[in-house]
Amino acid sequence: MKEFLILLRGGDDRMTNLTESESAEHMQRWGAYMNNLAQKGHLVGGLPLQPNGRLVNNNGVSEEVVLSDAGEAIGGYLIFKANDYSQAVELVKNCPIFEHNGNVEVREMAP
Repeated sequence: MKEFLILLRGGDDRMTNLTESESAEHMQRWGAYMNNLAQKGHLVGGLPLQPNGRLVNNNGVSEEVVLSDAGEAIGGYLIFKANDYSQAVELVKNCPIFEHNGNVEVREMAP
């Protein structure tokens, strides 16, 4: 099996407008999604990312920035094992990020 990096991007502000119970339900869907992947041997790992960070270029390091203000910032990542791109894409089709207009970038990791 190959490994794929799944970049979780964007999403609109609906998450910030959820009630406590709606937020808990959404997080339960994330847990169920990830548990399903793990039970089937596809999930290697992954974590959410904090919304703030540093942008670095050849001119140096910027001050702290809120990356979520930059549009479709990467909010987290997953690492999957899959046979090929087709299977990796199939595995992300039920990702809870789509509930809030986010998108997913699927990239094969170099051996």
